[in-house]
Parts: sequence; structure tokens; C-alpha cells
Amino acid sequence: MHPAKSLAALTLAAAACKPQVPGGALAVGNIAVSEATLLGKPEIGESAEDLRLKLRAALESSGRFVFRAGGPVRLQLDIDRAQRTLAPPPAFDPAKPVLEHEVAEVAVTLEMTTANAQGGVDRIVAEGSARQPTNADDSLDPAVRHAAFNAALAEAVRDAVAALGAQLDARHKTDDALMKDLTAADPRVRDFAIRVLAERRIGAAVPQLIARLQDPSPDVARRAAGALIAIGDRRAVAPLIEMTRHRHAEDVGPILYAIASLGGPEAEAFLFTLESGAPDEETRRAAKGAYEDLMKRKKDDARLSRRRARP
Repeated sequence: MHPAKSLAALTLAAAACKPQVPGGALAVGNIAVSEATLLGKPEIGESAEDLRLKLRAALESSGRFVFRAGGPVRLQLDIDRAQRTLAPPPAFDPAKPVLEHEVAEVAVTLEMTTANAQGGVDRIVAEGSARQPTNADDSLDPAVRHAAFNAALAEAVRDAVAALGAQLDARHKTDDALMKDLTAADPRVRDFAIRVLAERRIGAAVPQLIARLQDPSPDVARRAAGALIAIGDRRAVAPLIEMTRHRHAEDVGPILYAIASLGGPEAEAFLFTLESGAPDEETRRAAKGAYEDLMKRKKDDARLSRRRARP
């Protein structure tokens, strides 16, 4: 897809609002925060309405969004994780023993959807996370811990809003700029570039995406594998096979199904060998399932080709 068209769905939807939104901001018509997102998270001391207002404030302060009845953009916030964990102190002092302290850890997902000009729905998902010390060593008051979780939640929401804005920026970039971003120091920049290149199905990015399979960030490496599948270029089969040799058995399954989705003789031979020759049962089982998927798709493609060849 031409880079100028990559943001068409969002910009056309925004432009379709009755009045033009000032400054190019996107018009939000609805923010959803369900009570279900708070279930099983007793450390969060806020209501769904509190969270909705907190999200609205973060969105407005970003300058990227305005709120307008009937606006085409819908946002939904979900809390993925809210837990207590231990972390080392922020500053290391070699003269003192390293004592871990309890922190409030919160992770959220922010999903943005909008109707596009073709009658479908465009979707962007942004993640945010944050940690705050609970000061549990200094106070037994539950309110202190709740305050730490609420502060971490507010920071995680701001983080997700920033990530959403960065993804919108990535959609404005040219293919060349995105491929340059694949070597950026910030893993998020690499991640967002991969997402957009996958959406555009840019075959020219395949060599750089293959290099990202060895990214120091596991999340970026997984995203690169998904992008190669989306593009559907079989040049990725051999690097994905090599990737399986450096992963734990429990992480290999998704890669095997990625190899199967690309198909071809190399993928077929590898999966056939692995389903009986892998050293562990978990890998053999995953290889068997992936191989069966590949063969089924191969038969379906052959059947479709025969139908098309009939006069």
C-alpha cells in the first residue's frame, strides 16, 4: 500500500465528522472502560468511571484527541495486569546490600477503533505499563498501597496514550522511513515500524525484518515473525527455522505454525522431520499440528487450482 494511503481510514473518518476538528486531532465519540476490567484486581481502588475520566484527561493532554458527540473514534481501556512484585532499588550502592522492595506493577491495553471508508473497522492496539514503589516496608495502611497502584495505573495509561500517538505517527511515515526505524535504539520505535510495514505488506522490508528475528527485544522479534507471515514471503522460512534452534520448547510452537503458514518445500521437509525427530514431546506435538495444517492448505490450494483450470 502506498504510504500516503496508510492512514486513509483514520483521516477520512475524522474528516467525515460534521465540523472539522481543529489542529488535525482525532474526534473521540466514545471511551469504554468496563467493570469487568477491574475484576480480580483488588489493589486498584478506582471505579470504571474514575478510569474513564483518567483516560480522557491523558488523551486530551496529549493534544492528539478531542471529544465530540458522534465522533468516529472509539477507545477501550483494559487492565491486563495489576500485581505486587519485587524490584531492586532504582540506584545501586556497592557499599550496601541489594534489597528488593515491593512495587505496584500495572499493565494496560488501549484499543482504538474507527469505521473506514470501505465500511469496515480499523483497529490500533497500544500497550502501556508502569511501576511504583508501594512503601510497604514503611506503612501497613492499605490506602498507601492503593495510592501506589493508582499512581502506577495513571502512568501506565499515559504510557499507552503515548504509544498510541507514536503508532499514528508511524502510519504517516514513508516505507523508507519505517525501514530506517527498524534499527532505532528504542524498541518501541522498531515495534511500531514493524506493525505498519506488516499492514502495508512491504516485500522490500523482508531482509530487514528477517534481521529483526534476532532483535534483543523478544517482543520485537515476535512482531517481526508475525510481519513476515503477513507479508507471506518464503525467504523468511530458513531464518524462522534457525530461530527455532535458539528458543525454549514452549516458545517454538508459534514459530512452527508461522513456518507452516508460509509453506513451500523447505517448510514441509523441516516440519515432517521435526514431528518425529524433535528431542521433546512438546515440540513434536507442535510440529505435527503445524505439518498437518500445511498439508491441508496444500491440498486445498491444489483442489482450487484444478477447479480454475477446468474449462
